[in-house]
Amino acid sequence: MKSWSIIMLIPLVLSLGILPSLQSEITPNAEALISQGKALTEINSKKVCGDMLCSEISDNKKEIKNSEIITAKKGLFPSAMDYAVTGPEIDPEKGYAVIEIGDGLYWITDGNYQMMFLTTGEGVIVVDAPMGLGDKIQQAISDVTSEKVTHLIYTHIHKDHVGSAGIFPKDTTYVSHIDTADHLAMKNDSQRPVPTVTFDDKYILMVGDQVLELSYIGPFHSKGDIVIYSPAHKVIMAVDLFHPKAAPFQYFGIARDMGEHIAAHDKILAMDWDIIISGHEPILGTPEHLKFNKEFTLQVLDNAIIAMQTTQPSADYFGDLADKCAELTVEQYPDLKDIKVSPVENCVSMVFYAMID
Repeated sequence: MKSWSIIMLIPLVLSLGILPSLQSEITPNAEALISQGKALTEINSKKVCGDMLCSEISDNKKEIKNSEIITAKKGLFPSAMDYAVTGPEIDPEKGYAVIEIGDGLYWITDGNYQMMFLTTGEGVIVVDAPMGLGDKIQQAISDVTSEKVTHLIYTHIHKDHVGSAGIFPKDTTYVSHIDTADHLAMKNDSQRPVPTVTFDDKYILMVGDQVLELSYIGPFHSKGDIVIYSPAHKVIMAVDLFHPKAAPFQYFGIARDMGEHIAAHDKILAMDWDIIISGHEPILGTPEHLKFNKEFTLQVLDNAIIAMQTTQPSADYFGDLADKCAELTVEQYPDLKDIKVSPVENCVSMVFYAMID
C-alpha cells in the first residue's frame, strides 16, 4: 500500500508543472546534491542570553585555565566501550539502567530512550528528560548521588525527549538554543519549562568540576538541535540524528531539512570524541557507527537518484520512485536492524530532497 503522504503530495507537484520534466532533467549524483546544501555560519558567536538580558561569555585567562584543569581530571571509563556493542541489563522493577561511563558522567537508558547527567560537586547537570522515563529520572539520579539537580539542558524541542523536564526543582537553570526557547515559550507547556539561559551558536557551561560545550550546527532534526560535548570524557550527545547499528526512524527521524541532516554527520565526525549518546537504541554509539550511518544515508540518496533515472512516469510516479528506492536499499542492507520498518518513508524524504532541494 502506498504511503498517504505520497498521494497527498502528487497534486502539489502536478500543479507546479514539474512532473514531465523531472525524469529527463534531474540526473544528479549524491555528492553534487550534497554540495548544494546551505552554508552554515561558523560556530563563533559568544552571545548568551539569560532571561531578558544578553551578555558576552567571558574570555578571561582564569576561566580558560580553570577549564583546562577540570578537563585534565576527568576521563571516560574503558568499560563504557562495552556498551557500544551490547546494551546493559534493564532491571524490570526499576525499568532503567543508570551507569557511570566516565568520572561523574552517567548514562540512563530504558533500552529505547537515552539521556545523561553529570555530578559536579555543586549540583547535577541533566541533559534531556524523556517523557517515557518520567519520575525514573530522579530515581536514577538518587541511586548514585545526593546532589540536587541545578541545571537541565534541552537538546531540542520534542517532548518525547524533554517532556519530563518539569519534574525538577523550581530554581533549576534551563539551558537551550534560542530557537528551542522561542518554541517552548509559544507552547506554554508546564512539563517543558521555558529556558532561562539561551545562546545562538556556542555556549560553555562550567559547574563545579565539570565542563560542557554546547554547539549549534544547524537544524539536523528539528528546531534548536544542539550538540553537547564533554571534552574531558570525549563524549557527545546529539539526539535523533541516527540510531547506532539500526536503520533510521521514518522520514529519517522526521528530519526537517535533509541537507542539514546529511551535513551534520561530517560536522560531528570532525569533533574529537569516542562515545555518542544518540537518544535511542539500547547501546552507545561510536564514530564508526556514525560513519556507517553516513554511508547508509548517502546510499539511500543514490538509490533515490537511480529510481528517478530508471522509473517511467505514471499516475503514482512518486510512489513508484519511493518503492524502487526502498527495494534497492533493503537489498543492499538485508541484515540491518529495522531495515524493513520504514524504507519507503525514508525514501520519500530522499526522493523529494533529490528532486527539489
